[in-house]
Amino acid sequence: MKILRVGDRGHALAPERGRVEIVYECRTVELEKSNATVRNVLVGVDAGTGEVLTVPAQSTPKLKAARSAEYG
Repeated sequence: MKILRVGDRGHALAPERGRVEIVYECRTVELEKSNATVRNVLVGVDAGTGEVLTVPAQSTPKLKAARSAEYG
């Protein structure tokens, strides 16, 4: 697994726009199903619009822990 860091760049598929450049940033993420809010999560953000497009594998344990805590 490649470890990504804040500022790393890559590409992702954006709905209706195709392949776009992304930059990895730490953001606060709200989980739709559990309504949990998770702070300081590394995500891939569209460099042009700021839309969150990807969540790298290294961030999933943090999101999973927040989801589990919500359902306790």
